[in-house]
This record gives sequence, C-alpha cells and structure tokens, in this order.
Amino acid sequence: MYTRGFSRYPIEWLFPVLILVIIFTVFPFGYAIWNSLFQILLVLPIKPFVGIQNYIDVVSSPYFWEALVNTLVITGITAPITVIIALGVARLLLTKFVGRSIVRAVVLLPWAMPGVVSGTVWVWIFHGQWGVLNSLLMKLGIIDNYIQWLNTPNLARIAVMVAHIWTQIPFASVLLMAALTTINKEIYEAAEVDGAGPARRLFSVTIPQIKAILLIAFIYELIIGLTSYDLTYAMTRGGPGGATTLLSYYIWAESFKMLHFGRGAALGVIVALITLGLILAILRAVPGEITVEE
Repeated sequence: MYTRGFSRYPIEWLFPVLILVIIFTVFPFGYAIWNSLFQILLVLPIKPFVGIQNYIDVVSSPYFWEALVNTLVITGITAPITVIIALGVARLLLTKFVGRSIVRAVVLLPWAMPGVVSGTVWVWIFHGQWGVLNSLLMKLGIIDNYIQWLNTPNLARIAVMVAHIWTQIPFASVLLMAALTTINKEIYEAAEVDGAGPARRLFSVTIPQIKAILLIAFIYELIIGLTSYDLTYAMTRGGPGGATTLLSYYIWAESFKMLHFGRGAALGVIVALITLGLILAILRAVPGEITVEE
C-alpha cells in the first residue's frame, strides 16, 4: 500500500523512461503511420502521397480478412490455453519433488530457443513423411497411413497452435510462479480447515489472489499471438492455401515479398490498433484488476 506522499514522484524521475518510450515506441509507430500514407515501392524512385489509399487497398483485399480471421481464431484459442497450462505448470514447479531443478530447466528451454529454431523442431515432429509424430502413431498402431499434418488446413492450424503454446508456456509459468509465491500460506491452511478441496482452493483462493497477474499474462499472450511471425513462417510459410496466414505474415509478404512498404506500414498500423482495441476492451470488461492502491 502506497502512502499518499510516496506516490508523488518528481517528474524528473520519469524522463529516462519517457525518452525510451519515445525512441522505441512513439517514434516507430509515428514513422509507420507516416509511411502508410505514401506509395512506397522499391521499383519506384519517388514516394507519391496517397493518403488512406493504402488502408483502403489492404482492407478491401480478401487476403486481409482471411489473415485477420486466422489471427483472431488462433490467438483466441492459444492465449487462454497457454495461461491455464502455465498456471498448472507454475503450481507444479513450486511443489517439492525429486528432480525439480531439472524439470524447471526443461520447462524453460522453449523460452530460450529462437522462434525459427522452435518452428524447425516442430516441423520435424509434424512432417508428413518422416515426422516423429507419425512414426510414433504408426508404432502404436493408431494410424495406418501417414497424416499430412502441415499440408491439411485444419491440421496445420492445430500444429501451429500447439507449437505456439509450447513456446509461450515458459514465460507465463515464470510470471505466475512469482505471483503464487506471494500468496499467504495461512489462507490455504484456513481453507483446508474449512474443508475446501483442491478445486475449491483453486477457485476461491488461488485465482482471486493472483487475478491481476493472470490478466497481465493473458494480455501478454494476446499481444504475442497477434504479432507472432517467425514460428508460423518456419513451419508453414502461411500455408497450406492461406490456412495459417496471419496478419504478421501478411505484413511481411506485402513489405518484403511484394516490396510494397506503404501497404506493409498500413497493415502494421492496423494490427497495432486492433491490439490496442482488444486490450482496452479486456480492461474495461474486468475493471479494477490492475490498480495501485493508495
């Protein structure tokens, strides 16, 4: 709990942070908005001003809506699942058992791997001809023919979601582990005395005590899901047939494949606004969760 006097920081203390925010957030976003108003093609020597035409061209494209639906669906599924699994993992890693240090290191391993490397690993697992998953299912007698995981639209989406969740669990687990350690053990003891079982303690004690951190973790996973690019690129290149084309991949395609940096900048601005809108909607839906008590 902050005292009223302690909460009044001199404005000078904020200058270093404000400078970093301006350099790494405000300026890039403003520069993207500026570029989105021009027709920037590497094959053209000039950059004619086109106003909002880039936005109109992008939004009127069927590829945009396909990428938007794919992004919202995949993010809407992976973000809550990641937080739920991470909560279970965090609770497990706080339990004392033999080999806990080794398990913690293994859990954190995906966090240390670049997205492209993680994508390559999951391609080895889901490959339709020599993938580990197909070999395992064949040996167990579950399937008779190899499944083309990455060449079938719905299966490719599932593969991308599984890989994405795997890469995101470590950070969310560490965040929730820190939150769980702040809960007073006496609250659990009192709940046990009152006859509360594990499920009751989870929903009546654990979740209410760390709901602000759960919300932060969910928002973080939402942002990552809306902006993730490298994992999908390494696994499917947006295929098959656009089934895993996300907005982030669409931005790359417009900018570095079609060499239309004006449209790419417009797409980047649109993604930023969508992300901001979703975050504000979530914060309004659960008011008072992230607050500083005076």
